[in-house]
Order: sequence, then C-alpha cells, then structure tokens
Amino acid sequence: MRKILSILSIGLLALMLAVPASAAAKPIAVYINGSKVSFPAGSPYLKNNAVLVPFRVIFEQLGLQVLWNPATATVTGTSADLSVSLKVGNSRATVNGIAKTLSAVPVSSAGTTYVPLRFIAEATGGTAVWNPASQSVQITTKQATAEDKAAIKALITLSNQYFNEEKAKEFYSLMDSSQTYVEAIADLDASFKEYNLKSTIESFEIIDLKPNEATIYAVESLRRVSGPYTPDEEDEYLYTLIREKDGWRISSVESQNSKILLTREEAMKSVTVPQADADAIKATINQYYKSLNDQSPAGVMAAMTSYGEEYDASAQANLEDFFATYDITYTTGVTNIYYYSDKNAAIYVENTAKESGDSQTYEQGNIFILSKSDNGSWTIDDFNNIF
Repeated sequence: MRKILSILSIGLLALMLAVPASAAAKPIAVYINGSKVSFPAGSPYLKNNAVLVPFRVIFEQLGLQVLWNPATATVTGTSADLSVSLKVGNSRATVNGIAKTLSAVPVSSAGTTYVPLRFIAEATGGTAVWNPASQSVQITTKQATAEDKAAIKALITLSNQYFNEEKAKEFYSLMDSSQTYVEAIADLDASFKEYNLKSTIESFEIIDLKPNEATIYAVESLRRVSGPYTPDEEDEYLYTLIREKDGWRISSVESQNSKILLTREEAMKSVTVPQADADAIKATINQYYKSLNDQSPAGVMAAMTSYGEEYDASAQANLEDFFATYDITYTTGVTNIYYYSDKNAAIYVENTAKESGDSQTYEQGNIFILSKSDNGSWTIDDFNNIF
C-alpha cells in the first residue's frame, strides 16, 4: 500500500485538494501538524475544486511574515529563505521570483483575501492531504517532518538502549499503548536473565513518513557478551510506527532477513574439549543425521532438546510433513567443536544434501548449539545454516 501511495502522491497533489461539488456546503477544517486552525476573518471554502482560505492566518501559521499591498491587491509572505507573492484575480504567482501557475486564482470577498491552500502549503515545503470523509485538510510542515524524523530516530535509539540495559518494562513502554505486554515483558525478563547480549543499530532509514504513521528499515547486530553461547547475528527489521497523543510509538517489528556473523575460518578454530564430551557431542550429531536419512521423526526429536509437549508435538508434525514431501540423503564431512563450556557447546558441520531423483548435490555449512543435561547427555538446542 505504501508503494501505491508513493506512486500516486504526485497525482493526488495535482488535483489541488479536489473535492466533489456536493461537499461545498459543508464546513471545511484545516489542520497544521495535527492542530486545528481558526479563521476569524472568514471560513475556508471551495472554488474550482480547490480549497481557498484567508491568507493572513495561513501565512502566519506557516511561519511567513505578511505584507499586503492594497494598490496592487498583492499579498506577499516572506521568511528567511522564502518569498511568495499572489495577486487577486491573477492566475500567476511567484515563489522566490519564479513564476508559478495557479489552478485557482486568489479572491477578495467582504474585505478578506482568499488564497489556494495547497499552493501555499507546498510553497513553504509542506504537504497537504484532503480527507473527503471529514471534509478536512491536513497540512504537514517541513519543520514538522524534520522534528518527526528526529523523534522517530530517538525512539528507535531509546528502544535499543532499554534492550541493552535489560529494562523489559521500559522497552515495552515504547510500544503501541492500545496493547498489553504482561506476558511479553515476563518473557523478555527471562531472556535477560539467561543471556547477556548487546544490540547495535548498524543503519537506520525512514522509508515512509505520513502524518500518523511511519515505516522504518533498520539493520541491527546482536552480539553475545557472556552467558550461554549464541552466535552473533545481523538482522534486518521493518518497524511500523504510529503517532499517539504523547508522540510516536512502535506498532510492530517484522524481521526481513537474518545473517549469522560467523565465518568458516572462525568455525574451524579448535577449542579444548574433554574427550568424553567431544565423543558425546559428535554422537548426538551423528544420531541427528542418521535419523534424517532414515526419515525417523522420533530419532530426530531424540537428538533435540525438549521444549515442552506442545512444542515437541508441533516439531514432530513438521518433520513428518517434511519426510512425506522430500527424500534427501545427507552426508557429513568436516566437523569441529569451536565453542565449549561444561554445559554449552557449538559444533560446525559441513554436509552435502542430495534429493532422490536429482543429480545435483548441495553443500551446506551448519552450526549446532548443544546443551548438557544433568544426566550428562548432550542435545541440540538450535542450529543455523551459514552457507
């Protein structure tokens, strides 16, 4: 939808805030950065499908000093770097001395001069959006856009800061206030107690900004500081933000891509591992691959760490569907345990994969993260593909 809006934006602006003639009798409201504008000298109205408003109020609200020349019926608005002039009854206006054509000419009525609203909004660097349902015009100024960008960046930065400070409640206080986060806060607190990770915003881009909604693309790295082993990774996220009364809030975060920050050279570095644990870890990996080749969901699950009945049942069902769809033979090659502690280990495994009936063989590099139970057995907690 955002791409469509982007494509249509020029065409919409060219319509000069066009509205149906049937709406002419309804009062028109004008808002600048969300605040309603009052027009004591006259009411906004429609002419030639354009919204016209008393010039003095709109010029001043948009930061322009006003000069009225009664001899030439010309109104001029100026700021440090802008001069806009319009003449009553004339379809030509000037912006910093450059002539512009107006779709609706300025009009004088009952001692008040009316000017086309969209033209003034755009001349000052802002945007104007017509809402036919509410018969209103929303103007967003150039300054407001800059302020919004700064506020949005500050929000994402603060979110990252709260994560690194392990403040789960404060982290979720930045989210959409219409939602509740009791369970999410508890889950994040539990994660903070188990893992010590540092998140860094590597890049940040506002890819769409509207008056009440924004879309952000961010690349963030997550690196282990201490605690159980987890590989460093780089993630691409798409943030959706909404404007609430007290400012911007995070509405949703969608992962777009994830990359493990581990090279083959790093994965092939040796560490000291007691022989009994090294043998047990490799035996678990061998059981895992043998069960894949045997198409045994129960065998694969036996090599995996249990995360509860519901999770295990879902994982087994997925394996059954996979084996019913594919017939793949895996052959392991190089293996290396590159991280070890008395309860946690990571092993790098290279394998080839060949599907039945396919002459092509695929090479894979995988890392498996394992944990040691109280009875001394090692099971697979997680695994990731690095190539």
